[in-house]
Amino acid sequence: MDRDLLRALSEADAIAASEQEVRDILLSEAQKYHKEVQFDGLGSVLIRVNQSRGPKVMICAHMDEVGFMVRSVSREGAIDVLPIGNVRMMARTLQPVRITTRNGEKIPGLLDGDLKGENVDNLRVDIGATSAEEVFAAGIDAGDRVTFDTPFQTLPHNRVMGKAFDDRLGCYLLIALLRELHQTPLDCELWLVASSSEEVGLRGGQTATRAIHPDIALVLDTACWSKNFDYGSANHRQIGAGPMLVLYDKTLIAPAKLIALAETIARSQGIPLQKDMFSNGGTDGGAIHLSGTGVPTLVLGPPTRHGHCAASIADEKDIHHTQQLLVALVACMNRETVDHLTDFRC
Repeated sequence: MDRDLLRALSEADAIAASEQEVRDILLSEAQKYHKEVQFDGLGSVLIRVNQSRGPKVMICAHMDEVGFMVRSVSREGAIDVLPIGNVRMMARTLQPVRITTRNGEKIPGLLDGDLKGENVDNLRVDIGATSAEEVFAAGIDAGDRVTFDTPFQTLPHNRVMGKAFDDRLGCYLLIALLRELHQTPLDCELWLVASSSEEVGLRGGQTATRAIHPDIALVLDTACWSKNFDYGSANHRQIGAGPMLVLYDKTLIAPAKLIALAETIARSQGIPLQKDMFSNGGTDGGAIHLSGTGVPTLVLGPPTRHGHCAASIADEKDIHHTQQLLVALVACMNRETVDHLTDFRC
C-alpha cells in the first residue's frame, strides 16, 4: 500500500471541472511508464495501458469530489458559496475548508450556514475578513473552488482517514493497476479512465466511453452505510469485510454473467465480497452502460465509513483486495470471455 500516493490524491483539491491537481498526479504516473494519454472534452484522463487486437476493457474512477464554489462576497466580508455535488447536510456548517484561488493560492476558512430544521442554508466561508475589499484583496473571486481542509491520516489496524475518498480510492486503484500491469501481456486492450464531473451528473464517464468504445467496463466507486457501527446483515458496506460488488443502483443493474464472473474469480482468489445495492444515487456506470448500443458494466470498490463530508475512513485490506480482484478480472478478459458475456442466447 503506497500511503504517500493515497495521501497526495486525498489532499489534492478537485471539485467537478476543476480537477487539475488530481490530473497532474495521473499524468505523472502515465509519463513514468511511457503510456499514451488522451483526454475527452471535459478533461477526463484516458490512459491506454497496452495495444491489442482483443476486446477493449475500460476501468473508470472519477477525479472530482464534493465541495463548494464561491458565488458572491457580501459587503461585510462573508464569502457566499454553493454546494457542488451532494454534500451531506451535517457537513455544511462549522467545518474547516480551503479556497483555491485562480492563481492557485490556498486560503483557509471556516464554512458556516443557517440551520433551518434539518437543512443548512445560506452557506458562507469566513476567512476573518471584515469587508468585501479584504476578500478581493486576498485574491478570492466568484467561481473559486472550495474543499474541505482535511489532512490524510493513518489510523490503527491499517486503516486510513482523509477527504475525497469518493473517489480518490478509485483513482489510487487506477494508478496501482498501471504500476502492476504496465508490462503484463494481456489478451485485451486496457484503458484506465479518470473521469471528470461524476458528482454533478455522471458526465465524464459518458464522454470518455464515447471516445474509447469499450466492450466491457468496470467502474470503481465507494459507498458508506448510514449507521457506521451497524454490523448487521443488511450492511454490505462494512470496512474490512472486502470489496463491494454493486448489484443494483438507481442507474444500473449489473449483468448477471458479469456478476457471476466476478464472484467466481473472487472465490478462486480467496477474496471476500460484499454484495451491495444502492437505494439512492448512482455511479459513472449508469452513464457508461448506456453508451452506443450498450456496454456490459460492473461497479465495485472498497467500502468506507462516512461519505460526502469532511473525511472518510477506509481499510487498506479492502483496497488491496479490490486491486487483486481487478487484476484477475483483467487477466481473464479475452475475446472468448467477452463473446460469452455479450451472448444473450444463453
